[in-house]
Amino acid sequence: MSDTYSSNGMVENLEDRRLFAITVTNELVKVPGPTDTVLVVGTNPAGHLPPGQQDEITLSNREARKLTR
Repeated sequence: MSDTYSSNGMVENLEDRRLFAITVTNELVKVPGPTDTVLVVGTNPAGHLPPGQQDEITLSNREARKLTR
């Protein structure tokens, strides 16, 4: 029973936390051939790149265009 009451307190403490927004942008890099590269870049409110928020995806031309729209 005591675990139930302590977990409720933890949930209530989480409700007061402030979350920071990360803006995600997708950039299409055209490559000759059937595939294109999409760069996914996340930035925090200060304009810095947070660790682990960047990615590079290689897709077919059609799928890459759909993702960046």
